[in-house]
Parts: sequence; structure tokens; C-alpha cells
Amino acid sequence: MKLTKAISLTALAFLVSAASADVIYTVGGSTINGKVLGIDGGKITISTDFAGKIQIEQDKVASMSTDDPLYLSLEDGSTYLGPVTGSEEGLVVDSEAGEMNTTVAKISESWQPGEKSPSALRQEAKYSNFERKWAYEAAFDLTGKSGNSDSNGMAASFRATLDGEADTLAFYAKANFEDADGVKSADDANGGVDYSNKFTENYNWYVRSEFGYDAIKEIEQYFTVAAGFGRILSDTETRKMSLRGGLGYIFESYDDLPVLNDAGEITGYTPRSSTSSASLDLGFTHKETLKWGTWVNRTTFTPTIDDFSNFRAVHDTSLDLPLKAEGWSLRTGVNFKYDSEADVSNLEELDTTYYIRMVLKWL
Repeated sequence: MKLTKAISLTALAFLVSAASADVIYTVGGSTINGKVLGIDGGKITISTDFAGKIQIEQDKVASMSTDDPLYLSLEDGSTYLGPVTGSEEGLVVDSEAGEMNTTVAKISESWQPGEKSPSALRQEAKYSNFERKWAYEAAFDLTGKSGNSDSNGMAASFRATLDGEADTLAFYAKANFEDADGVKSADDANGGVDYSNKFTENYNWYVRSEFGYDAIKEIEQYFTVAAGFGRILSDTETRKMSLRGGLGYIFESYDDLPVLNDAGEITGYTPRSSTSSASLDLGFTHKETLKWGTWVNRTTFTPTIDDFSNFRAVHDTSLDLPLKAEGWSLRTGVNFKYDSEADVSNLEELDTTYYIRMVLKWL
């Protein structure tokens, strides 16, 4: 007796549940029970107990019924809110303005109360793509040594990027200092701004400016400004690659050259002429997102137009390895900096820097 009563109660609960569920009636005569979530793009989404969320082609549905109110937007632009009841003629919506008759085929979209319509969500997503968002990056490292020789060094960099769908604005700054046994082996800093704007899917125009100094290479100060066009070679989630080329202007002033006597003592200084010339501006950028890190390459080549043997070239390649702490990564890389004018001061034209830095990124 108890078993029969339990079975009866279970069956009753099932029938009540089925009766209270929304129902979709297909053209083929099948019924699907669940919760109608909405209609968008010619598909009806319903949440079921047996298969979770499923989608059914709208033209495969003859009718449907809902227990709770549902927004329906029709082809003529009118919108109604109310429970939906299926009938032989189509659908009946019990709205505040009274009953309204329609068919499944005439519904352009449908959504739950308290939510935004699919068309409104698409519009928001469209405009959100054009919203610019700031991203920040700071990197630093410290080195030290004592014993047979004493040395200490510091390098730091900062980058702020305002990125949008069609343009990118970046500010950056770098500094590098190193001292070994009281003698400077690195003392340079630079900063700049870079702006690019896409005028087609694969092409953009850009303008950039950079300034700084390098005490070791006796560059008192330098300044460059350039503008031109770029070609986007790849722009996917895992690979970004671009080339750019343009015209610019470069200025460098130098420390005076010391005059030495036979004993090697400084007896005076000879003024050194500065570089001031129009220049070409060539660049290459490559960013590869790997499963275990990010590989980045940046190259610039700036020869003066009046003398192609007078040029500056910088290439930096680095690998970022993410750490467990959010936003933190370990960056290892190498930087090559070539200045053809360095030999005037009997200095090496190529500087090579190997580095390992801690990097923090945030939005």
C-alpha cells in the first residue's frame, strides 16, 4: 500500500512538473518541455532537464506555450509582454493591452523579462569594440656583486597603451644604470609616444617621437620624430605581426671630445658636431602567444637620408613566462643597440644587453 502511494505521489509530481513547464510543439508533431529562454537569429533556445540548453530552428516549430511572461518582438517592430499560449491559429499573447494573435514565423526575437533583447546586446557589443581600454606594464630588475669587484645595477621600464578597435596610443619609458668598481658601464634612458590608426583592415598610418640620452656613448641627448604607413601582416589571437615605414627627423648632440697630452692627461676638449638630418624610419613588430608564454620582437632602423652610413638600429627580443601570481611574469631577453657614430669617440658601435626582469601587467 505504501509503495503504491509513493508511486502515485511521484507520478503526480512528474505530471505537475510537466504541466508547469513551457512546451514547444514541432512541425513534425513532437513536444519539448522546458523553459523557453528566447528567440534570436531564427533559433529558439529552451532549457531542458534532460539535455540542458538546446536550440531548435524556428521554422521547425509550429507553436509553443509558456507559463511565465515573455517578451516577443514581431517583424513589424511591435513588442509585447505576456504568457504565450499555443492555438490552432498560432500563438496568443496575454499582454497588458489584451490578447494578441500571431505566429511563430512572425517573431523576430524574444527574451526574458529583466534581460536585454538580443538586438540590444548586439548593439552594445558592436560599440564596445570601439571603446578604448588602457593597459599598463612595469618591468624592473636589480643586480649587485661584491668581493673581488663591486658592482650594482638597475633597469626599469614602463608602458601605458590605450588600445581601440581602429587605433592604438602608447607611451613608454626606459632607464638603465650600472656601476662596476666606481666606473659607469651603463647610463642611458629614453621615452616616447607612438600612435597608429587603421584606415583599412590591413593598413594604418602612424606617427611617433622618442627622446633620450646615453652617457656611455657620449650622446648628450637625442630626439627623433617620424610618420608613415604600416602594413598588418597578421592579426590573430595568437600572432600579431606588422611592418612600417616612413620619413622622419633625427637630432643627436654629443659630449665634447677630450684632448690628451703625451702623458694621457686631458688638456682640453674639442667640440663635436651634432647630427641633425632627415631620416628614414623602418620598423618591424612581432608578437607570438604560445601555450607557455609570449614571444615579442621589436626592430627599428633609422638611417639619415644624406648619409646612409649614419644610422641607428635597435632590436629587442624577449620571452615572457607567466607566474602563478596574477599579472606577474618573468621576462628574459636580449637587446641590441647599434649607433654608427659611436666609433668617433673610440667606442663600440654595438651594445648588447642580456636581461631577466620581473614584469607586472594590469588594466
